[in-house]
This record gives sequence, structure tokens and C-alpha cells, in this order.
Amino acid sequence: MDFTLRKYLSIVDAALDSGYTVGSVSDLFAGSLEDQYVVLRHDVDRRPSNALAMATAEARKGVRASYYFRSVPESFVPEVILQIADLGHEIGYHYEDWHLARYDKHRAKALFEEHLSTIRALAPVSTICMHGSPLSKENNMTIWKHWSFEDYGLKDCILSHDYTGHAFFTDSGRTFGVSGANLRDEIANADVFPLVRSTNDLCEFVRLKSSTKIMVSCHPERWTDNATNWLSQFAKDQLANTAKHGIRYIRKLSDKA
Repeated sequence: MDFTLRKYLSIVDAALDSGYTVGSVSDLFAGSLEDQYVVLRHDVDRRPSNALAMATAEARKGVRASYYFRSVPESFVPEVILQIADLGHEIGYHYEDWHLARYDKHRAKALFEEHLSTIRALAPVSTICMHGSPLSKENNMTIWKHWSFEDYGLKDCILSHDYTGHAFFTDSGRTFGVSGANLRDEIANADVFPLVRSTNDLCEFVRLKSSTKIMVSCHPERWTDNATNWLSQFAKDQLANTAKHGIRYIRKLSDKA
């Protein structure tokens, strides 16, 4: 069965067994990864307990990943953030302040500073990554058309690196393949592989070394060995995917109008 924690760890095992260096976004930016690497990025949208379970399992395998936390209660749980940081993982801010501020640039800046300060009180933060906010009419990265994240000593996971020659996989839409339910989880210039859909497909891709530079973006809320939680998340994802397809359709109609 896909989208269990055990199945997620098969990706890590495939990378390690194939000789890849496995690391975090900050490791990538620091240039500390070897020529062949897999970057693990986790967007903690909700269910932080799942993130802690994933982080613990990764630490047991000796790998480090990036965990990006939102400012909202369903993501931001200080005890979990502290425990994940103590395991050696990178903590980042999963920002959505442009949407929360309803596209007011000054309000967005104030919210970003407030939320960044709150998470930095728990752990060092050197990289950030935008939250997709599917109901928002604008991308949260729009804030950087008015302000600079570099002024805060930060790098942006998407904007601060040229991903040409990288393979990028995300579980948005509950698939690693191209999905109409993935509204914003994309990286410019990165290579996509539509035939890689399941975790088994991704593991085979890694074992064959089909790319030497890979980023895998997962949402820990989807990955659990608990049957009840798995079924609950499966149902939520199905509903969310239907809604996202509808949003995409409405936006296309709006663009044509």
C-alpha cells in the first residue's frame, strides 16, 4: 500500500543504496552535498505528529531533511518543532503571509516578520518555502515583488537556486506524477517525469540513477502506518483533489474572460 511511512522510507533506502548523498535544502544551498544527491523537503501543512514520526525514522537512517512549518495551529506545534530540530533536521518557515494579509504588502511584511520571529525563537531558520494556499487568487511568492527575503538572512527554497538539470517530485495530488490537483507546487526549470507516479516508480527512478540531482517534496500528513489516519487522509485528499480540479477549471475560465 502506498503513502505509508514504511513506503516513504523505501525512497530513502533507494537513495542510500544507490550511492546518493541525502540532505536538506540548506545542505544544497551550502554546497555540502556530493555530485549525486537527493534533497528531502517536507511541507508540514497539518498533522505535525506525522512529521515527527517521519523525522524520527529518517534520523535513524542517518539522513537529514528540511521541515517547513506554517504559522497556523494545525501545523505550528512548538514541542514538535523542537523535537525535530533536536533530531538534526532543518527547520524552515512555510510562509503564506501574502494570502493571510489579503495581498496588502505592508500587512504581509508585518505578518512575515512576526511569524519568522516566532519560529526562530525555537530553532535557527535559514531557508523558507511558500505554502500553495490553493484558495488564494495569488501566489504567496508575490510578497517578494515588494520586499526581499535576503534582508532577513534567508534563502527561498524555490527562488534562490537554479534547478536546471534537477528532477523534482512532489506528492501534491497524492501522486508523484503530473496532476491537475497540483496548483502551485512547482519549480521553474526543474525536470518532471509524468510516468513516475507511485512511490515504487520513484524508487525505481532513483535506483536507475535516472537523474543525478533530485528533490523530493512530501507532505507528512499523507504518510502514516496508522490505518485509521491513512483512510482519513485518503478521503480528505480525494475531496481536496476534486476541489482543486474545480479551482483550476474556474481559473482557466476567468483567464479567458
